Amino acid sequence: MEGQWLSVTDINFKCQILALGIVAIIIYDFIRSKRLPLRSTRIFGFFLAMGAFNLLTDIATYYTLLNYTLVPPVLNRVLHILFIGSIELMPAILFLYVFYLYGIRKQFRKWQVALFVIPFFLAAIGSAFAPIYYHVDEHGAYSYGPMVYILYASIAVYIVCVYGLLLCKSKKHYHSDVVADYRKGRITVAVGLGIWIAVALIQFITKYILISSMGISLMLLYIYLSFENPKRYADEETDTLNRRAFHIMVPEMLARSEQFWLLSFTIDDNEQISKSMGYDQMKVILRTVAERLKNAVPGAMFYHSRSNTLSMFVKDRDEVDALLKRAGAANFDIEYGAGTFTPQYHITVMECPKYGETPDEIYDTLDYTLAHHHHHENGKVFWIDDSTIKDKNYRKQVLAVLTKAVNDRAFNVVYQPIYSTTEKRFASAEALVRLQDCGELGFISPEIFIPLAEQQGMIAEIGSIVFEKVCSFAAENRLWEKGIHYIEVNLSGMQSVDPSLPAQLSSVMQKYGIEPKFINLEITETASIDGGELLDMNMKRLRSLGCHFSMDDFGTGYSNLAQMAKVRFELVKLDKSLIWPAFGENPEEPMVILNSCIAMILQLGSHIVAEGVETQEQAQFLAEHGVHYLQGYFYSKPVPGEVFLEKLTGQISC
Repeated sequence: MEGQWLSVTDINFKCQILALGIVAIIIYDFIRSKRLPLRSTRIFGFFLAMGAFNLLTDIATYYTLLNYTLVPPVLNRVLHILFIGSIELMPAILFLYVFYLYGIRKQFRKWQVALFVIPFFLAAIGSAFAPIYYHVDEHGAYSYGPMVYILYASIAVYIVCVYGLLLCKSKKHYHSDVVADYRKGRITVAVGLGIWIAVALIQFITKYILISSMGISLMLLYIYLSFENPKRYADEETDTLNRRAFHIMVPEMLARSEQFWLLSFTIDDNEQISKSMGYDQMKVILRTVAERLKNAVPGAMFYHSRSNTLSMFVKDRDEVDALLKRAGAANFDIEYGAGTFTPQYHITVMECPKYGETPDEIYDTLDYTLAHHHHHENGKVFWIDDSTIKDKNYRKQVLAVLTKAVNDRAFNVVYQPIYSTTEKRFASAEALVRLQDCGELGFISPEIFIPLAEQQGMIAEIGSIVFEKVCSFAAENRLWEKGIHYIEVNLSGMQSVDPSLPAQLSSVMQKYGIEPKFINLEITETASIDGGELLDMNMKRLRSLGCHFSMDDFGTGYSNLAQMAKVRFELVKLDKSLIWPAFGENPEEPMVILNSCIAMILQLGSHIVAEGVETQEQAQFLAEHGVHYLQGYFYSKPVPGEVFLEKLTGQISC
């Protein structure tokens, strides 16, 4: 029997020491790692500390019970009160942890929250005055007093409450990047608590082996590894906090109902840098910028919130100005090759919750400013203000109208006549899409809704709608019988590389009986470069059907004649930015450029369409220098189909 007693004692001590070692390792890793400044994280830190305290008092009380004749009764009782108190506190702390972790506190009034404290106080009073009668018998088993049952009743109340909280819907609105994490987190807490319950019940029933300490350590380890591990929020590329951490902190900051500022440092032209220097060098640049910012602003917590953006939260307005000043004075020169490279960057400052009352509003505003505001001056600070929000909301309204128009196929097509300098009449036209809101927005400029459609992936569908409307209009009015040789239809960059494009266009042309040669497809100068092999393949397939192509906006991009020599275009459209300066205040050099472009395009065997013709002087000069077609307000603005038909009957001569 004595051997059994020694064996049980040995097992108990080993379990307690092992459990304490596990918690000590967790605490060490928790302290040394970057942690999010969350209330729930601070509570978890207190949870760890209380777990360690519980294990220490567990070991101490077990020793005093084994040596009760050598330990003063008062010390034995005090140690047991502390031990029992720590056991009572742990489920209460876990309750608070879940309470703040999921923002559930907003669903309760203060007096309702106060009710959750009652079980702990009742158990605390009981532990101080109720008889404990903890001792170890000759078989190595604990003998329990009435306090044990009060203790377990208190724990049971909090366990039920914790599981109840896990079933409540969170009031925090998390980004999609972390929604799954928090759903798994509910399961994690539930399973971790279940481990503790199972182990505690085993000890309560057996009374011989004291493994509740091991249950506590396993619960803490499981929650830590699954949910609270700081390494989950560390960004290795920049040695800052990662995007997941950023998307957790935004709703946390808003939940505090305090004013704060969000500062975002964005490296401009990151895609171009990655293409020219390589992705690895871009990572070096971003890491270096992060290091310089941390040196400039010691103690600040930066978040790698986007691929090219580092963000931070600031609580004081004066601190914002000081941080901007220090960041502006930082040196971002980076050694590259034999010299140095200085990345261009800008800073966005957003006051919250003034300009973002919800996480989605903050994300939308940041995305909007990064997408629509170009910062050419290095280190420029862009303050989000009322006009920014107004513009963003307008674009949001446009998006709603645009979405409805796509679903209803409710786009209008207008036609800008194109004048033939050889035939002295309108011989073609460019089809242009228009969007009209029947509500407060009215006419919506293509400069607004076209880029938005491209961003939202709607442009291909819009292109398809426009193409069918053009074919329907041409067939219904038999435009080829009215002297029209072709209609120009714009292709977006996304459309032009769609492998299904030839089949789609062919199907529509067959449906309306349109000869492919009647359709001239416009591709922008930039798209003709970016399209690559997919564009080449589509052009070959469409040319085999009989379609022709024109390069639109020549003179605005960087393709020059090298691209034209590589990809043959039947028509080249000179942009107005190439034409107007030749008729301005200092026309000498622009005129040389214009003449050279015209001569070289003609030598390549392409016909020319001059856009933006607005004066008699421009029209006469271009016609005399071999330009085949003229398009602009001098001849006609874009007009509805019925007006275009009327113009064909009048046929202007010049």
